Amino acid sequence: MVLIMPFAAASLFVLQSLLLKRLGGRGQDTFTVHAAYMLLVAAGCLIAWAASQGGLRISPASALIGLLYGIDFALTMILYAKALSSGPLSYSSFCFSASMLIPVAASSVLWGERLSPPQSVGIVLFLLSFYFILVVDASRKGESTRPGKSWYGYALGAFVMNGLLSVFGKLQQIAVGGETAAFLGIGFLSAAAVAMVAALVLSARKLKSGHAGAGATQGTARLALRSGFPWMIIAALAAATGIGNGLVVWLTPQVAGAYLFPTVNGSVIVGLLFASRAVYGERLTAAGWTGAAIGVAAVILVSL
Repeated sequence: MVLIMPFAAASLFVLQSLLLKRLGGRGQDTFTVHAAYMLLVAAGCLIAWAASQGGLRISPASALIGLLYGIDFALTMILYAKALSSGPLSYSSFCFSASMLIPVAASSVLWGERLSPPQSVGIVLFLLSFYFILVVDASRKGESTRPGKSWYGYALGAFVMNGLLSVFGKLQQIAVGGETAAFLGIGFLSAAAVAMVAALVLSARKLKSGHAGAGATQGTARLALRSGFPWMIIAALAAATGIGNGLVVWLTPQVAGAYLFPTVNGSVIVGLLFASRAVYGERLTAAGWTGAAIGVAAVILVSL
């Protein structure tokens, strides 16, 4: 049963990406939206924390790592949302999920986990898949369908930050061996705080831009009120984010990183490549589909 749970987490992360893409399409990939769903996740974690046997107790290590996790999570999701809104879902999700190479490397270097020969081959195939999708496929598309220069910065930032999330989660579980709800509660509260501070800073900058900018901001706010805040989407996003991340943190001490991270992120890569075609009509060239097929083979190998 435990070995099936990574696929459940992957399904939730596929839903998370689709919801973020939808919010970006509505023009609502703002810091306020990020703060809203992060607060909902934090509330769920805090309720679970309070209901736990130990009550509202947390070790200093969990609190510190949770704070770092939250700051990293906020940066991760903001950068990922920017990548989704400025480039294709297929490319953005691939970079985001390929970040599993970071915790796999950390598990081997920091915690001495050994890779089996099939898993080593699978990781090499992930890199090959990365090349086919982001280099060969992109070069064969027209200029209008290629991602802009800013997308590469957002995608690279999301790649690094998302990889570090798994490292922080594994570090907390190894250092403490529990307190998952408390750790995530602190983490998501910190993430919401970062998003809210960013929203306030952005709002202050808009007010300083002058009377015309303030008037435009007020007009946008009135339009947002009339159109309604997407609470249903945000609630679904909070559930997918909270449960998915909770599963991964809970699984880190029970499943080897060489299996867990490639299985979760590799499954997300494959799922979103097909979802990008079915939902958004994004087309891959033959090289892109070759990369997708190699990705499927890589997922199978790292699961052995």
